[in-house]
Amino acid sequence: MTEKEFEEYWKANRESILSKDEEHRRAKDNFKMSNGSDMLLFGLPIVAGIVFMNNVHLGNELLNWIASAAVTIVCFAICVWIKSLITGSGSPDEVEARIKEKEKKKLTESL
Repeated sequence: MTEKEFEEYWKANRESILSKDEEHRRAKDNFKMSNGSDMLLFGLPIVAGIVFMNNVHLGNELLNWIASAAVTIVCFAICVWIKSLITGSGSPDEVEARIKEKEKKKLTESL
């Protein structure tokens, strides 16, 4: 099976293959808010943005809003990273790449 044939196969069957895989479902579910600690973890960026806006004065209101948005986005990225470390599953994209490689090996060995 050539690379092009496999990519066509993957494009046509990606959703069904991923929906059957338990690891991928778990990885997708880990990025959802499911309990109180998740609410705190994902509420933290909003609090950080508000505290930054109220305590740091950059001289221009628009600059304050932009800086506060940047702080919120950075804090959110850090919280998502912490959540992925806590759950230990990695991102759904990483899991999908592993599944794709496994499927490719399985198909090439069966030929």
